[in-house]
Amino acid sequence: MSKTIKAAAIAAVSALSLNASASELTFGISEHVVSADLKSYLNEHTNLEAGYIYSDKKGHLAEFAMHMVHQTGPHTIEVGPKWSSVWFDDSPNGSVISVGGHYSLALNNNLSLHGDAYYAPSVLSFSNVDGYTELGAKVKYSFNPNMALFVGYRNLTFKYDDRSDRSFDDGFYIGGTAKF
Repeated sequence: MSKTIKAAAIAAVSALSLNASASELTFGISEHVVSADLKSYLNEHTNLEAGYIYSDKKGHLAEFAMHMVHQTGPHTIEVGPKWSSVWFDDSPNGSVISVGGHYSLALNNNLSLHGDAYYAPSVLSFSNVDGYTELGAKVKYSFNPNMALFVGYRNLTFKYDDRSDRSFDDGFYIGGTAKF
């Protein structure tokens, strides 16, 4: 499993570094969960995203996404597919291809609101997983165009046919973003 994660991470970083015009690195942390996310903008209308979440109580989660981006005034909308693969410590592992995206509203030059939503029905769920939902929200404060801190909430839930749904992460977290 760790070789698969390492190979996927190397492939993602290599793919994200090709022809990328800008990148954004985000780290998040809570009591039992740490996450890292790398987003590269291929142009002003397209981005690629790779993420990894580790939970000391649940396991590992790797994610790869591609979004179409639309910005109008203070609103930014990113829509596209996301592949997520989970390795639970005490539940069946699996993968999903979810559809959704991110929305952000710039309240002023420094403060913004962000929301995330993704959904994968059973037809886009593989191995032992029968569905997936992801909901998240955060408030971000930018110190300058290249550095920001945030506080947020996220819920990542995997659905199963033969057992109860399993939440990978459900709670508040803090973090920071660096653009380069």
